[in-house]
Order: sequence, then C-alpha cells, then structure tokens
Amino acid sequence: MDAPCISAKTGLNVEEVLERIVTDLPAPKGDIKGKTKCLIFDSYYDNYKGAVAYVRVVDGTVKIGDEIKLMATNKTFIVSEVGYFVPGSYMPVQEIKAGEVGYIAASIKSLSDIHVGDTITLKDNPADEPLKGYKKVTPMVYCGLYPVDRKRV
Repeated sequence: MDAPCISAKTGLNVEEVLERIVTDLPAPKGDIKGKTKCLIFDSYYDNYKGAVAYVRVVDGTVKIGDEIKLMATNKTFIVSEVGYFVPGSYMPVQEIKAGEVGYIAASIKSLSDIHVGDTITLKDNPADEPLKGYKKVTPMVYCGLYPVDRKRV
C-alpha cells in the first residue's frame, strides 16, 4: 500500500495528502450537455425553504427557475435555490452541473415527496430512465418479545 507518512497533530506532510487526493482520485464524470439526472442521497426540512434535497448531479445542469420532476412520484416543482455545501453552512449559486454535489430547494412541502435514491430530472426535457438502483423502501417495525419465565408457587 502506498500511503504517505503524515501527522495531523504536527502538520507533517498534510500538503502531500491534499496533493495526492487531487492526483490519485479520479474526478467525477458527467455530461453537462446531457439530459439532467440528479441522484438524491439525503434530504432535510427547512422551515423557510421546505424540503431540501441533497444531490449529486450525474448529467446536465439545474438552475434557479427550472421546473424539475421527481421520477419516482412524477411530481413537479420550480427550483427556488441551488447551491453547494461549505463548512457549517450553504453557498447558494445560480446553477449546479454534472459532476458536482449540492442541494436543491424547490418549495417542496413535505419530506415524504423526496425519496433517497430517486432521480431528479427536468420536466421539459426529462431523462429517458431514472438512475439505476432506486427501490421503494417498505417501512417496517421490528419488535422483540422476551417472555419472562415465572415459576408458580
């Protein structure tokens, strides 16, 4: 294994680790001019923005004002904000494009409309098929019963 010798405590060779990340790990691939496909990997609810989807843009672009479609539910929404993650906050931008990770806010009223693993595409020029791997989750409840053996007197 080819691992650099570093120390986060002293700062020894930290620059080398950062350089190795850039040189050794491949950049994300995607077609900016292709039909928009975004993979939802998480979501949260914001009192002002509604449900916000965390996405990886696989192909295409998403910008403010686009009408998006959630492929699992066929629901459509108009994008009100897109952006990137920065330490401890979010950085709104005009658009996010293929190969990038960010968030999409579109005044979605409920978290139940966003499904992890679903594909977001554009309503006017939708993707031919969703990204592979999405399966609707069936909610389940696990219950463990542990009977107590009581001896009768």
